[in-house]
Amino acid sequence: MRALCICLGLMLVVAAGAEEKKAEETLEVKAKLVEIPSQFPPDDLYDYAYVMKYEVVGGKLDKQTLLVAHYKPKAKRSEIKDKMKASVSGTLKRFKQGDLHQLTLRTAMEKIWKGAVVDDFLATDKKTPRYWCLKVDPAS
Repeated sequence: MRALCICLGLMLVVAAGAEEKKAEETLEVKAKLVEIPSQFPPDDLYDYAYVMKYEVVGGKLDKQTLLVAHYKPKAKRSEIKDKMKASVSGTLKRFKQGDLHQLTLRTAMEKIWKGAVVDDFLATDKKTPRYWCLKVDPAS
């Protein structure tokens, strides 16, 4: 009986680990930036992430809407040199609505960023997951 309990306990630990890993997956998509809902705050006031709306172009998520948090969007991605350098990269120089981006996203945004988030979509959409952008490059 004790061996059975230990075995079941180990199965639960493995299952929980698999669920946690699944919750932290990365996702690569090409997507059009469809909405920057407000002006970016100044970068010198505080560190923050800003949520923008994208529509996926092609692939298995074609036409799906994604809400994506970008760290300090006023800065060129290559200029991010602070503590977030390991979690923010790419060659994008400026965010412009209508542009096409190649994105590397991470689920479970809260595991990467615990600071301030400017999310103008939160008032009308609390259910859609927010993704953390690890890397953003211009796409064609």
